[in-house]
Amino acid sequence: MEVDTIQKPALAVEPPDANFDPNLTPETGEQYLQKVMYERGKCPVVVVADKPQPHHPQKALSGMAAVPTDDVKNVAHRALIPTREWETMQNQKFSELRDTITSYRSSAQYQENLQRTHVYLNFDDRKHLHEYCANNLPYVSILLSIPQRNLEILLEYLHEWLQDSDQASSSSSSQQLDEPSDPELCDTVAALTPSTASKELLQRGDGYRRDWIPQWIYAILACLIKPLEPYIHSVLRDIAKTCITLRNELKQEDEAKVLPLNLLISIISKHFNQSDLSDNIA
Repeated sequence: MEVDTIQKPALAVEPPDANFDPNLTPETGEQYLQKVMYERGKCPVVVVADKPQPHHPQKALSGMAAVPTDDVKNVAHRALIPTREWETMQNQKFSELRDTITSYRSSAQYQENLQRTHVYLNFDDRKHLHEYCANNLPYVSILLSIPQRNLEILLEYLHEWLQDSDQASSSSSSQQLDEPSDPELCDTVAALTPSTASKELLQRGDGYRRDWIPQWIYAILACLIKPLEPYIHSVLRDIAKTCITLRNELKQEDEAKVLPLNLLISIISKHFNQSDLSDNIA
């Protein structure tokens, strides 16, 4: 008796008969349910998906442009490719730096220093940002006072400037110095407070720092909070592929110039899940 009560239809609606016209607009609830029953009867019991079309190379979209994923080939001289041991050491240093920054973010000192280290930057003015970055070291204490969305915007600008070979060459030739740029980029720059040596370097102007764009990219990568938006991963891929392209243009004797490029390729491929761009795939 209870089973019969449970299985009894809540709304007893007669199925549509031969005189039912599906083109008429339902005027009552019963007519609406009859139309639903009619349309359900027209649906096939089994649905088979269409055969997939041939796959065409997709484009990875970034904030700067659409770049085919297979447009970069590594044809650099073997002497310019980093060893697995060098990559392991640099990635360990980068991990330690990120751990230090994470600990600093959760400290009381971080909140106290936010106001003191805040720098006004107009992120709608690329020229202003370019001048500031070219003439200032990327101290982590400064970068941590910048919201992540603005860091992502700056990262896109830096990628654009990295692609501009004319700008890069003019920056490197503005002051001829025998002193090489820091091969480990932000090892000193990453200090949470400026060191005396860094202050002295800063007073020399931007000519000594031929690799200021990779320095800023490296410092921002160390400060980014994961997980990242998908388009930022695309920007990072574009940066790594630009570094590969620039490295392809170097000669065997350009080992000093290739260091910052190798560092960014290694960090992005290992720490930001772009292993297909790695030089030494584990």
